[in-house]
Amino acid sequence: MIKTVTVLHRRTDLTSEQFHDHWRDQHAPLVLAIPGVRRYVQGRPTALDQVPSTCDGIAEVWYDDEESMREAFATPEYAALIDDEKNFMASSTFEMEFVCVREDELSDRR
Repeated sequence: MIKTVTVLHRRTDLTSEQFHDHWRDQHAPLVLAIPGVRRYVQGRPTALDQVPSTCDGIAEVWYDDEESMREAFATPEYAALIDDEKNFMASSTFEMEFVCVREDELSDRR
C-alpha cells in the first residue's frame, strides 16, 4: 500500500468555511472518481491547547502500489482534480506539500 499526503492551504480570498465546503463537497467526489484510489481521508486541523494550525487541511489518498498510483495520475479524472485545485487552494508551491509515502504500521503488542 502506498499513499500520498498533501498539506493544504486555502486561497487568501476564501474563508475557512468556504475552503472546507469546496474541499468536501466539490473536490472529494473528484478524488473518489479517480481509478485506483482505495481510500481518501480529509483531515481538518483542531486547535489543541490553543496552538494555531499552520495549514488548512491534510489530504491522504491510498493506492495499492506505485504502479496503480502512476496510472491514476495519468487519467483524465486526475487532470480534472488538479484543475479544481485552483478553485480553493493557494497556488504557490510553498503553500502546498505533496509527499508519497509507504506506511509501516506499528502496534503495541503488550
